[in-house]
Amino acid sequence: MKVLVIPEDPTRDQYILKPIVERLFEDLGRKARVEVLKDPHLRGTSEALDKKTIEGIVAENPMENLFLLMVDRDGDRLGSSHQAAGREADHPHRLIACLAIEEVEVWMLALHREALGASWSEVRAHHDPKEHYADPFLRQQGWLMQVGSGRKRAMHGLGAQWQALLMLCPELKNLRDRLRAWLDRTPA
Repeated sequence: MKVLVIPEDPTRDQYILKPIVERLFEDLGRKARVEVLKDPHLRGTSEALDKKTIEGIVAENPMENLFLLMVDRDGDRLGSSHQAAGREADHPHRLIACLAIEEVEVWMLALHREALGASWSEVRAHHDPKEHYADPFLRQQGWLMQVGSGRKRAMHGLGAQWQALLMLCPELKNLRDRLRAWLDRTPA
């Protein structure tokens, strides 16, 4: 199975998204070759949720079995939920969207919540958790100069904290359930 993850910006997000998607498929007992879209290099949620952009990506990658559109919800200020549902409707049985509440960095932070100096509910509710929590955390750890501005290093604890991540970030648990249903309809 070939899976292409469509991020809003692969520069740093790939180091969070790829291990999570690989673990989702492992959790579901299915082998998948997971790649993160780098060309075209999308910049921002509005570009990643754009109808014509997604149509082009799907058309240019006919060998992919599944596209996972994984972007920040950003407080749904720009109607990202509605747009994501629209992209799914445009590509039924080929594309599943998952919006991070509020940014994909929150999924990374879930692995390090004890070190954040804030309650988990505060982190989840903040409209700009990347700037307010993720960047200061990565700076404090001394990881900003590492691969993906520290995101690759920060994701090393994923295996041991997988179940906690699913509980702390229900959108990922929902994605797992949706993937399970999609796999049940798709031949092995």
